[in-house]
Amino acid sequence: MIDAPPWMLVLLGALLFLSALFSASETALFRLRREQIALAGRSAVSLIERPRDLLISVKVGNVLVDIAFFVFAQHALAERPGLGDDLIGGLVSVLAVVVFGDIVPKLVALRAPVFVARIGAPALWLLRQLLGPVRIVLTRLLELVSRALGPLGKSEPGLQSTELYALLERSAERGQLEGEEADLLYEVVELRELRVREIMQPRVDTLFLDASGDNRAEIVARALERRATWVPVVDGTPDQVLGRVRVRDLLTRPDRPVPQLLLPIKFVPEVASCLDLLHVLREERQAEAVVVDEWGGTAGVVEIERVFEEIVGDLRLEDERRWQPVVPLGEGRFRVSGGLSLRDWNEAFGVDLVPSEFETLGGFVTAQLGRVPRPGDAFRFGHLELSVHEVRGRRVLSVDVGLAEPEVVPA
Repeated sequence: MIDAPPWMLVLLGALLFLSALFSASETALFRLRREQIALAGRSAVSLIERPRDLLISVKVGNVLVDIAFFVFAQHALAERPGLGDDLIGGLVSVLAVVVFGDIVPKLVALRAPVFVARIGAPALWLLRQLLGPVRIVLTRLLELVSRALGPLGKSEPGLQSTELYALLERSAERGQLEGEEADLLYEVVELRELRVREIMQPRVDTLFLDASGDNRAEIVARALERRATWVPVVDGTPDQVLGRVRVRDLLTRPDRPVPQLLLPIKFVPEVASCLDLLHVLREERQAEAVVVDEWGGTAGVVEIERVFEEIVGDLRLEDERRWQPVVPLGEGRFRVSGGLSLRDWNEAFGVDLVPSEFETLGGFVTAQLGRVPRPGDAFRFGHLELSVHEVRGRRVLSVDVGLAEPEVVPA
């Protein structure tokens, strides 16, 4: 064995571990798909938002750690009779760093990028803070070198949504696209701008089955009533989703515990575009996903059917269309669901309610009133009058909408 002090062996192990951690974390962070970033934690999100700073920090950190490892390893090997040759010591050090500090960690990161990113991101975030002055100097040097070399070739940016809309309009005007074809393509382009949170089923409307099976009978009954085909399985709280189960499995295998019926499920951030959601579900060959907010909590669920409905319209059978978000009451008045998205509201009524911290009509009403709404609360918005019809707890279930009476201006 190597005749070296125990503290040196511990130091060498720590340096090799740091080298492996930096290499694995770098690979994992740059490997993450867009929908996986939120799942990797706040540190990972902060690092990925500034990729150049991340790259500089991890490269500098790796170089410093590897140099320190080579120096101490050479010293340790030199104390072993027969291994004192500089060439042999150098080869052993290089092999250790290349294999255990680079190749193996990167292979692990490629297999489990989210797991590795969650573990390594806090360390890289701390490294970035510690190397702040060095990083700033290197960034300035890189900028000077880039200016001196000039552009090395620019990739053509992809078409923006506005450009695609313009192309579709010109094609329709020239008769190259039929009306229905143009409308369909418009909806496909709009998927790039549409966020998952705008089409998801919110958490408060979602059935959650506990893994213990305590609420199994109730959830099955309610799922059948809603004609739901699956439900998410949680560990005590909706923020701890374990997977999903098919309702038919709960019915046909009543003797099987819930964990034995568990199927995997994808998690997507609520800010992801519907186009990204479509890609994720297609790649994973799944039809549903759990939507998570910026804190990693469960915001709701979404199905691939909702994406298709945004393109081609309602896909449900006639007897399945129980929920109508807008119901005519006569005399120019409508009863509107509080869960109606502001995007659908804008299309239906032609009065733009710009979403900010809210996404639904119920959220807009609450923000306008500045308190928890009560039945009968009313206010004007533009030429419309909105009156709260039904409330459950703090949630607006329905709102009556009609033309406001013209204001009488005193003479």
